[in-house]
Amino acid sequence: MSDSHPILLQGAMELEITTLLAALTEVEEKLVGSFKFWQGKLGRRPVVLSQTGIGTAAAAAATALGCERFQPALVLNQGTAGGYTENLHPYDLVIGETWYNANARFRVRYGKTYFLDLVALEGESKEREFTGSHPFLHHSNQDLVAWLDRESLHYTRGRSVLGCVASGDQWNDDPRVIAALQQTGALCEEMETAAAGEVAARLGVPFGAVRVISNNNRLGEPFDPGTAVALQEWIANTVKSAE
Repeated sequence: MSDSHPILLQGAMELEITTLLAALTEVEEKLVGSFKFWQGKLGRRPVVLSQTGIGTAAAAAATALGCERFQPALVLNQGTAGGYTENLHPYDLVIGETWYNANARFRVRYGKTYFLDLVALEGESKEREFTGSHPFLHHSNQDLVAWLDRESLHYTRGRSVLGCVASGDQWNDDPRVIAALQQTGALCEEMETAAAGEVAARLGVPFGAVRVISNNNRLGEPFDPGTAVALQEWIANTVKSAE
C-alpha cells in the first residue's frame, strides 16, 4: 500500500462517517459542490474521508471527484447493510469479495428476471451474452480483500464473512422478497458499492467494500445505529495499524 497516496474512505450518511471523522488528525475540509471531503491522517496514514450521499448517483459522482482530485492509492467503501441470510445478524461484517449492480436487471413475461452486464452492452457486441439468470459479479481488489480479511480477526463485535454484496437503489422489507434475493448469492444489500466500484474500476483505482449488518428484516431484527460506529472504529484501527 502506497504511503504517499491517501486511502479514500467512503460512507454515505453522516452516521457512517462521524466516528471516522472524529478519529482523523490534521483535518482539512474540502467542499466540491455539496460533496464533503476531509483530508487528514489515521495514525501515519494519509486519508481522505468522503461523505458520498445515499444511492448510486451520489456514490458514483463522489467517487469520480474523490479519485480525480486526491489520487488515492485505493477506495474503501464502508457502511451499513441489511442482511439477507438467516445466519447474519446486526454487528456481523461482510467483506465484499464480489458485488453486483442490483439495478441492472429487467423482468420479462412469466415473471422471469434477467441481469444485465451494462459494460458489455456499451459495446453492443452480438458475440456476447448481455443477460443471464444470475447477476454479473464484479470482483473487489484481491489484495485489499485479503488485508481486510486478516484484520477482521481483530473485530470483536460480531463475526466476519467474505461474500457478495447486492447494491442498488432499493430497500427491501418483505421477508419473502429477501429470501428470494438470497438466491442471487448475495449476503446483504445496500446502495453505494456497485456505483463506487464501477467508477473506481474505470479509473484504475483498487477498490474494496466492507459492510456491517445493521438490520435483518427477514428475521425481524431492527436497525441498530451502533453498528455503524462499531464498523468505523474497526476501520480506523485497521488503517492505523497498516504497514
